[in-house]
Amino acid sequence: MVASKEKLQRAAPGLLLGVAFIAALIWLPAGWALAVGALWCLVGVVRFRRPIPRNASLALASLMFAMAAVEGAFWVLAPSAPNVGVTKIETPPDWYPQDPARGFRPRPGTTVQATASWGDERLYKVTYHIDAEGGRVVPGSVDRGPTYLFIGDSYMFSEGSEDSDTLPSQFARRLDPPAHVVNLGVPGYGSTQIVRAMELGLYDKYVRGKVVAVVAWATPPLLWRVTGDASWLGSSPRYDFGSDGTLHWSGSFNHYRWTRPWDGISYYARTNLAWVGRAMQGLLEREQTRLYVALMARLGELVKQRYGAPLILLSNGPEKEPADQPDLQYLPAFDGLRALGGNVSVISVRNRLGPQSGWPQYFIPHDGHPTPKLNALVTDALVDHLARDGS
Repeated sequence: MVASKEKLQRAAPGLLLGVAFIAALIWLPAGWALAVGALWCLVGVVRFRRPIPRNASLALASLMFAMAAVEGAFWVLAPSAPNVGVTKIETPPDWYPQDPARGFRPRPGTTVQATASWGDERLYKVTYHIDAEGGRVVPGSVDRGPTYLFIGDSYMFSEGSEDSDTLPSQFARRLDPPAHVVNLGVPGYGSTQIVRAMELGLYDKYVRGKVVAVVAWATPPLLWRVTGDASWLGSSPRYDFGSDGTLHWSGSFNHYRWTRPWDGISYYARTNLAWVGRAMQGLLEREQTRLYVALMARLGELVKQRYGAPLILLSNGPEKEPADQPDLQYLPAFDGLRALGGNVSVISVRNRLGPQSGWPQYFIPHDGHPTPKLNALVTDALVDHLARDGS
C-alpha cells in the first residue's frame, strides 16, 4: 500500500503536466502548448532511469522548447488584426443560429444590443433590428419593387452602426421613387456563403418586382475566408476546382477536413503555428486569389441567370497606385476582379478615400468597420454609378 502511494506521488507531476499539455493544445496558443509539452518531457528526463526513454524525453523537450521559441518570435513579428484588444458584447449573444446551407444566419425577428470598447474607450453602442425574414431592417425601404439586394459580411451589415446609418439604408433614402432595399449582410460571412445562398435561391424570397442590382463589398479579409481560415467558418460551405478545374461546392469545411486528414492537419498547423502559416503564406495567397476571383465570377453569372441584373462590387482593396498602400499583397486578387467585366462592375472605394492620413474618419477606431461617413461616401458613388448605367 505504501509502495503504491509512493509510485503515485512520483508519477503525479508527469500526469498533471500531461493533462495540462492536452488542455493547452485545446485552449491555449500553440506556443504555450509547446512550452507546457516541453516541461512534461523534462519530467521524463528526471523520472526515467533507462537511457533510451531519458534521451528521448530530453530530445523531445529540446525540440518543443525550440519550436516554442520560434513560434514566439513569429508571433511577435506578425502584424496584429485591426480589432485586437476590442471587447464586444452582443445581447442576446445567440442571435445567429446554425444554418444547414450557410453555416449560420441571423435569427428572424431579433433585436440586438451591441457595444464595443477598447480599454476605457467606448467605440459604439448601437441596436440592430433583424426583420421577420432574417434581413437587417432598412429604414427608407418600401415593400414593393423594384428591388436592390445588398449581400455580404459585416461591412454590408454595417456592424457598429445604427440601422439608419447602414449603407443600404442611406442608399434607400436617396431613391426617388422609393424601392425595396434589402440588407442581407451577415457578420462573419465569406464569399462562399453568399455564392451558396445564390445557388440555392435563398435570396429569392426577398425580391419584390424586378431586381435592379445586387451589391456586395470586396475587401481583403474576404480572401482568407474562401479557404475557411477562421474558427467560425467550419460549418460554412466550401468550394474548390476539383479534378476538372471547374469551381464547385464540396460540402462544409469541417466535413472536408475530417474526411481528408491531410487538409485538416494543414489547416490546424497554419492557423495555430505562426511559422507554419508564414511558410505557407505565398502558396495559400495564390490559392485564395484564384478562388476569390472565381467565386465572384460565379456570383456574377448567378445574379444574371436568376435576376437578369448586374453584380456591383464595392472594392476597398488595393489599386495600382499609390505605392504606399498597406495591403498591396492583395493586388492580384483585386486586379482579377477588375478584369472580370461582363455582368460584374467594380466601384473603387479606395480611390475615393483620398490620402491615408484621412482614412481614420471612415473606419471605426480599433475595429475597422465602416463609419456612417464611409457609408455616405459609398452611397454617393453607387448612386452615380447606377445613374451612368441607366439603372
